[in-house]
Amino acid sequence: SLHDALPIFFTPPRAMTQDDIRRVIDQFATTAELAERAGFDGVEIHAAHGYLLSQFLSPLTNRRGDDWGGSLENRARILIEILRAVRARVSPGFGVGVKLNSADFQKGGFDAEDAVAVVRLLNLEAVDLVEISGGSYESPAMHGRPQQPAKRASTRAREAYFLDFARDIVAVAAMPVMVTGGIRSRATAEGALTPEDGRAGVAMVGIAQALAYTPDLPNRWKQREEVIEVPRVDWKSGLASLATMAMTKLQLQRMGRGRNPSFRLWAPWVLIRDQLRTRRLNRAYRGWLHTRGKG
Repeated sequence: SLHDALPIFFTPPRAMTQDDIRRVIDQFATTAELAERAGFDGVEIHAAHGYLLSQFLSPLTNRRGDDWGGSLENRARILIEILRAVRARVSPGFGVGVKLNSADFQKGGFDAEDAVAVVRLLNLEAVDLVEISGGSYESPAMHGRPQQPAKRASTRAREAYFLDFARDIVAVAAMPVMVTGGIRSRATAEGALTPEDGRAGVAMVGIAQALAYTPDLPNRWKQREEVIEVPRVDWKSGLASLATMAMTKLQLQRMGRGRNPSFRLWAPWVLIRDQLRTRRLNRAYRGWLHTRGKG
């Protein structure tokens, strides 16, 4: 299980201090400022998939008894503070989005009602886009493995995993809503944009994983329908999600070197390669931070 693999792949967690939290807020703001200087048009604050901000939002992982835990407003405080800090450091026309889980798909975790409540809080902030996803590495719904029965045909076909919930969010969101998660066909993408059963469609769809394997996909869709078969890792373990991510990253690395994506990859090798590469880059980064600190 992923829990058994934690000592190998992840650093043991510890409770963040107030200084830690303030430093992280400032780091998000600094990164957004640097992104604008570098020529980007916007940034997205990642508050999904079990990463740090998602951990704060979830009552399953956020056990704090201070102003950063307990009630939903407290659990969302770090996200709101980051958004405000980012806005204070970038120009008014710079785009700021939020990636949010529809649910963690874990008992006692962040659920659909929590997500709606967070979106209502985001309505009060200068947010240009909310992207709906779901799951974490322990329950990797973002890769088509939600721990609840599928409702729609598109979900059963392993496309648009979170579309039903995204339509519900559109009804309460003051900003455009984007849905991501397994969209591999033009019909599904168009369906997500189209009203259905009295509910509005989303404003945008995300097709990042499909693009990693077929980077000219939008041009293909202009001409005809085409369904992209993205390689899947069907291990009965949370490591399947890590392997899926590693395979997608490898495609981006291949294209960065001027090579075409490959559909013939051996998942165990790709996962091990990715972990070794990540460790090497982390060591180099820690060394750079140490040298910078001394300077």
